[in-house]
Amino acid sequence: MKAIKTIISLFLLGVIALNMSGCSRGATLVTGVKRTAIDVTQVRVYHTAPNNYDVIGTVNSSGFGGFSQQGNLDSALEELKVQAAKVGANGVILTNTGEVESVGGGTFISNGYGGGTFIANRSSRQTISGIAIHTK
Repeated sequence: MKAIKTIISLFLLGVIALNMSGCSRGATLVTGVKRTAIDVTQVRVYHTAPNNYDVIGTVNSSGFGGFSQQGNLDSALEELKVQAAKVGANGVILTNTGEVESVGGGTFISNGYGGGTFIANRSSRQTISGIAIHTK
């Protein structure tokens, strides 16, 4: 009995750790001239458009699975910069931020005696989109 509880506890810890590890994903739609990829550290984020720039396209990303809403937002922002750097953009003008929450399915862990624990799959992700630009 004790061994089963230990196994279940370790499994639950593993599931929690997996859900808490931050992940992000993003995409780019090139509408202008794609440039040579650059280092992500060279990408600046703008709230308003700078002077003299060329539009390369649009970028979007989402961060999820972090420890907090801020962690998810930070993850999404870093992914946005990664997507911009891939197409040679040295800047991103932010156009939208938001949050998407989803609940669906789950996992039931039996205790072997007709009962158990249900772990719901609930996730929240921060989304960011912007215009990938190259400043002159």
